[in-house]
Amino acid sequence: MANKIQLSPKKILNKQFQIDFKGYSATEVDYFLDSVVEDYETFADMLNNSYEQIENLQKENEALKMKISNLEKEKLLQQDNIRSMEDNLSSNVDLLKRISSLEKEVYKGKE
Repeated sequence: MANKIQLSPKKILNKQFQIDFKGYSATEVDYFLDSVVEDYETFADMLNNSYEQIENLQKENEALKMKISNLEKEKLLQQDNIRSMEDNLSSNVDLLKRISSLEKEVYKGKE
């Protein structure tokens, strides 16, 4: 089953019927077709709005994916910085311990 729309508001509006001796009331048919045209126009507007909304949401989704990607990269950089700072801190602590023990040795004799 194809998803092709066969009728459009214009086709419905311009449709001409042959008048038969025992045919339908032309006024009734026109009134009904006018209602159908209004519905088609409403459906077309709804469909166009839906397409616009889908497009906007897809753009927003792509922007959010890029933002997530950038944040993940930034997180990795921050983690590297934290590891580097921890390494520096531990080496600084080791240096402070050495200095402290040297100071104890130096000042031990002066007391």
